[in-house]
Amino acid sequence: MSVSRPKNEIPEKLLLELHAACDGTQLWKACRRLLERCFSHHFVVIGYSFRGDEPMTIKRAKPAPERSPEWWARNMAAHPLMDILIRKPYPRIIRITDQIPPDEIRVHPYYKEFIEPEGWFYSVGVFPRDGDRLMGLLSVNRREDQGDFTPEEMDLFEQLYPHFQTAFKRVSKIQNDYASRFSMATMLSRIPLAVAIVSQIGEINFINDAARRACLDWNENRDSEKSETPYNLSTATLPDLVRNRCLELVAEAEALTALNAPANLEPHSVRSESNPGYTAAIEYLSARHEPFSKAAFLVRFERQANDTGDLATEVFNRYCKLTTAEKIVTEQALEGLTNREIAEKLGKSVSTVKNQLESIFRKMAVHKRHELIALAPLLTTALQEIDS
Repeated sequence: MSVSRPKNEIPEKLLLELHAACDGTQLWKACRRLLERCFSHHFVVIGYSFRGDEPMTIKRAKPAPERSPEWWARNMAAHPLMDILIRKPYPRIIRITDQIPPDEIRVHPYYKEFIEPEGWFYSVGVFPRDGDRLMGLLSVNRREDQGDFTPEEMDLFEQLYPHFQTAFKRVSKIQNDYASRFSMATMLSRIPLAVAIVSQIGEINFINDAARRACLDWNENRDSEKSETPYNLSTATLPDLVRNRCLELVAEAEALTALNAPANLEPHSVRSESNPGYTAAIEYLSARHEPFSKAAFLVRFERQANDTGDLATEVFNRYCKLTTAEKIVTEQALEGLTNREIAEKLGKSVSTVKNQLESIFRKMAVHKRHELIALAPLLTTALQEIDS
């Protein structure tokens, strides 16, 4: 059993662990170790929700049976401190006996269902906030025989509060930044434009599937839109010609900076030597307004139109290979309808629509639905020219 420590003996090593936490699990472990070292307890609880669209995660040192949503609803509705938690100015730390005398706790409806079965009686809650947003909670709970929290221990909670608040804010920012990067990576992987973000040392920071296919085609004399060979996109690497040009631009930018001249480099373009149909447009992204960031490159891979000189006509020629039924399904897909919605509208089974779409993808030389939708402007242009 842990014992209380004097308020001037906060363990620095455990504080360092707290401030090194990068995710919810690490934060839970660090908070638990710190609270258990500083206060005698029956068990401790932590709750956190770093992204607003997620429910709060609750972790506790004392195992508890599985709780149903109805149990939690009753818990929140009956909790005697709920009205205090939403009252402004928001409380940072609450000792339950400061709000309800011990004799009243025993006769409170919350006691019989939620306190007594857990074996605790005294409790202190810590509520880290970021402005008006509640980031989480920390709770240290004691049995009745362990006694209430002393004024010295409440002072210690006050000393620890800024550390908890800073740690919660940092983990919240890390998790939100991670979510943003993951969302960006997901978005880049889905858009039909072949784009990549390349660091100053020639490493890929972000790349989408279209760019991966372009990288694989760069050194091979084939067209990814016509090739029937399966692609292993995980093997795609940045072409040496593109990487070397990025490194040359870095050297040029550093030379300009050494002369106190702005590193305003014009976009550059390089062409594949093995597959002349591919070019890479390289744009230097300066970090002059972000002192703690480094510059990077936006690389857009582009495939030139075929020898007939009209990509719209090429797309239309593919469209002409579709059967009448496939053309009807294509029109519905271009309107954004799902397989089930198309099936219901056309009176077909979902499996039939799925099979037809696979045939459409193959004939239109695309791999996924969003790539088919990306061809819509070219197809519309071709149809308009033919009609005129």
